[in-house]
Amino acid sequence: MRSILTALQDGRLFELPEAASKDRVLAFLARILDANPKIEAGADAVEEIKLREQECNTGIGLGVAVPHMRARQEEGELFCAIGWSSQGIDYGSSDGMPVHLAVMYYIPGAQKNVYLKEISTLVKAIRKSGGIEPIAKAPDLGAVRNLLLDWVSSVLSDSGPDAVARMIKLEVKQAQAAPAPAEPVHQAPIPGAAKATVFSVLSAPPKGLFVLTPEADWGQALEKDESLGQRLAAGAPFASSGHLFYVTGSTPFTGGRVLYHCVAVAMA
Repeated sequence: MRSILTALQDGRLFELPEAASKDRVLAFLARILDANPKIEAGADAVEEIKLREQECNTGIGLGVAVPHMRARQEEGELFCAIGWSSQGIDYGSSDGMPVHLAVMYYIPGAQKNVYLKEISTLVKAIRKSGGIEPIAKAPDLGAVRNLLLDWVSSVLSDSGPDAVARMIKLEVKQAQAAPAPAEPVHQAPIPGAAKATVFSVLSAPPKGLFVLTPEADWGQALEKDESLGQRLAAGAPFASSGHLFYVTGSTPFTGGRVLYHCVAVAMA
């Protein structure tokens, strides 16, 4: 479960919108895969995930689904993004259970066996912990993160000293508590009484812009805004879809990709 541990360390655990459909969940997590700068150019994660799901339902039962995308390249690391739904998703799993945890994988050719082993240990961890119910009933994303860390620890402790598993768990919690290292591109005062939503936008030429947020209403509208790229590059606040948007930082990647760190504030 190393890739799940890495996903938790890197902040790739997301709360899925209430009443989200299976297609919507797959599209959202696929965009997280698209944000990985190590995915080969020309890959369309959203389309490939949907095609694979048509071939075979990836709900493995126990309240978990493992949708995945096979890479064209051999080299690279197993990579995943995790979505949590407290309500549960009608996924069409063979056991009929709603899916509360969707772990979407990007699988380079050389990592096929690693992926199969990870799925096996994931199922083992679920059964060892007594099932999905604690995660399904978790009060918030922080509780889900800690439960997943318990799963990782329980599996690692079978193959090494308990102290190693505890050290890894502590390492992850310390990483989560550490301040973000990115320097702000532009900051502006945000109204204290307004509801603020932190989100990201990936600029990935020539694919375009991908708005990474569970807020579908303004997120989809923002993605269709033809001037969005210019606004993000300028770094100045702008209004759209009943919200004020602020660019708080950016991270450049290879291939001309840029991940913008943003905040949306609902206007009264």
